[in-house]
Amino acid sequence: MRVGLVGCGQIGRMYAEHLAASGDVALTCHDTRAGQAAALAAQVDGEACDDVERLLDGAEAVVVTSSTESHDALVALALERKLPTFCEKPLTLDLHRTRELGLAADHGGTPLWIGFQRHFDAGFSALHDRIADGDIGTVYTVRMFSHDAAWPPLERLAASGSIFRDLMLHDFDMVRWLTGREVSGVAAIGDVLAVPELVELHDYDAVAATLGVEGGGVAVLTAGRHSPLGYDVRIEVLGSRDCLTVGLDDRTPMRQVTEHGPDRRPRHRDYRDRFAAAYRAQIDAFLAAARGGEPDPRAGTWRDSYAALALAMAAERSVRTRSFEPPVEATP
Repeated sequence: MRVGLVGCGQIGRMYAEHLAASGDVALTCHDTRAGQAAALAAQVDGEACDDVERLLDGAEAVVVTSSTESHDALVALALERKLPTFCEKPLTLDLHRTRELGLAADHGGTPLWIGFQRHFDAGFSALHDRIADGDIGTVYTVRMFSHDAAWPPLERLAASGSIFRDLMLHDFDMVRWLTGREVSGVAAIGDVLAVPELVELHDYDAVAATLGVEGGGVAVLTAGRHSPLGYDVRIEVLGSRDCLTVGLDDRTPMRQVTEHGPDRRPRHRDYRDRFAAAYRAQIDAFLAAARGGEPDPRAGTWRDSYAALALAMAAERSVRTRSFEPPVEATP
């Protein structure tokens, strides 16, 4: 299968390696920095193309891993050609355009996947199934932690929208996906403690959000840009029959208060390390669907991206208003 990869930065390199390892992909790489595309193509035994429309014209599927602000135009070009499209989250940072692109894909019958890789993580996927099967009973509370080991470059943070639209977007998505219910509103708070430059960006590096779940239940989320022991993503779900957790293992970056001395255990370095298997499973499932197979029910959709963005925007508004805010609605 001829696959075009658009965006050859850090996450693009990871996807390129997974695609090359799939064994049945002829990969062509494009980036606005032509040298970066050429270097990655050489690394994965693919080809480089300096014209994105020419790349799309010769592809049978496309993977978009470029900067967030470029997703809109690139996905639109792919959908015009009815190319099965995988786009890293979020689809766009605009609710109206997210809906327009999503509906265009639906009307054209074109597969459009959004990169919510936690859906394909073995632990999160098993938790989803246990909740859906009723094993946990009535869900009372969801507690989630998402903390980077170190903050990304400032230029990437500036383009991401905010910590709510970037790092915490996964958490907003998880609450909906795991519970199978929508969120009625958000109360959020944020501070700048590790990265003082974020003040000028009107962003935060330590945030918390409390979510009301329709039909009952509460979710409490925390996220941050600096976790000194390593990358930390965990969840705990308490219900009327059980309490289940995902993310606690020997590499979880925390210690008992009784522990002393240097921390010498290997920890999760970043999202590529923590979710390596999930990223591979996700892209393999997308390729299977692009070849005409049955769509995987775990696939992230444009509606997932829309709903998570609406909650992120509500969280931003809540920090400003210091009030409980409903999900933001798209303007016509």
